[in-house]
Amino acid sequence: MLIEVRACDIDRKTPAQNYTITASDGRSISKDLCEEHAEPFEEWLEEAGLDEEEAEPEPEPAKEEESAPVVPKRPAPKRAPAKKTTARRRPKIVSLEEIEAQKKG
Repeated sequence: MLIEVRACDIDRKTPAQNYTITASDGRSISKDLCEEHAEPFEEWLEEAGLDEEEAEPEPEPAKEEESAPVVPKRPAPKRAPAKKTTARRRPKIVSLEEIEAQKKG
């Protein structure tokens, strides 16, 4: 008898679900994630579900007269990438002599 157990790829907790993300350029990644690590994905999925339920079909726009010029929209200005604040500093390496000197000092 064979029993399959799916565990989180990050911390090996069970149970876990499989999540697959596919980019528009065809790249994809598949990960098994526990409830904790899947939280951001679940939030996105809930938001997507709410958007689909609340979305009303848009009425077809009335045909405009051909004399009205079509003005293309400007692309939105690009934002600077968000700075990562998760980087940690390495602890300062101190010798035993320096520690003892700090205690006395």
